[in-house]
Amino acid sequence: MINIGCDIGKSEIDTYINGKHCKFSNDINGIQQLIARCKEQDVARVVLEPTGGYERHLLKELLAHQLPVAMVNPMYVRKFAGSRRDLAKTDKIDAKILSEYGEKMEPIIYEQKAEFRIDLEALVSHRDTLVEMRKEERMRLSKKHLQLVSNSIKANIDHFDKQLEVAEKAIEDLIAANAPKESEVLQTEKGIGAQTSAVLIAYLPELGRLDNRQIVKLAGLAPMANDSGKKSGKRSIRGGRKRVRNALLVASLSAVKGNKKVKDFYNRLIAKGKLPKVALTAVARKLLVILNSKMRLFREEKEYF
Repeated sequence: MINIGCDIGKSEIDTYINGKHCKFSNDINGIQQLIARCKEQDVARVVLEPTGGYERHLLKELLAHQLPVAMVNPMYVRKFAGSRRDLAKTDKIDAKILSEYGEKMEPIIYEQKAEFRIDLEALVSHRDTLVEMRKEERMRLSKKHLQLVSNSIKANIDHFDKQLEVAEKAIEDLIAANAPKESEVLQTEKGIGAQTSAVLIAYLPELGRLDNRQIVKLAGLAPMANDSGKKSGKRSIRGGRKRVRNALLVASLSAVKGNKKVKDFYNRLIAKGKLPKVALTAVARKLLVILNSKMRLFREEKEYF
C-alpha cells in the first residue's frame, strides 16, 4: 500500500504518487482527476496539511469517495524533514516529504466528518477572521486620526459588525438544521455559549466518543512533562487542536464567574498558590471533561440534566 502526499496551494495541488510527481489544478476538474489517479492505487492514506482553507474542497471529495486521509501538523512534517536533512522546500519536495511522512510515521486516519461539520468549520473560521479584523480596526480607532480617517475606520467597523451578524446567523442555522441537540447539551453547562458550542461541534466531533484522557490530549489541554535526569521542569500544554483549546480557555473566564462548581475549583487552586493562568487552564480541562461526560450520556440516549 502507498502513501500519497498532496501539497495544496491556492490554484494547484502538487502530488507525489507511487514515486512520481504530478500536478493538478485545485478546482473541480483537477480534484476529480487526482481522485481518479488515487483510485488506481492501493492507498494506505492520502496525506494533507491544513493550508488556511485551500484544502477543504479536496478533503471533502476524498472523504466522499471513501479514500483514507491523514491531516497532519505542518510543524511535525518540517521536523521530520529536518531529521532527514531535507532542508530544501518547494511544493514538489513538500509533496514527496508528505508521502514519506505518511509511510514512516503512519499518522492516524482522519475521522469521517459529516459534511455539515466541514461547512461549520469554514463558517467558524470565517467568523474568527472577522472578529480579528474588527479588533484591529478598533485598535486603530483608539489612536488620533484625521476626521476623514476616523470616519473610514468607523465605517469598516460597522461593516464587520454586519458581516459578523450574517456569519453568526449562518452558523446558528447550520447547527439548528444538523445538530440542535448537541448544541443544547453543551450549553447546559454554564460558561459555554453558542459560539463555544459551535467550535466544539465543528472541531471536536469525537466529544463523547473518547475517554477523558484521550479527549483532553486531543484538545491540547493535557499537561506535558518536561523532565530530564534529576530536573523536574514545569508542565505545559501544547499541541492538539488549538482552536478548541483557545475556545475552552476563553469559556473558562466566564465559567469562573457564573458556574459555582467551576468557580469553587478555581478558588481552591488559587488558594494552593497556583498562578491564575495555570488555574484557568485547569478549569478549561475540567470543563472539557464535564462536556465529554454530558455528550457521552447524550450519545447513549440517557438523561443528562
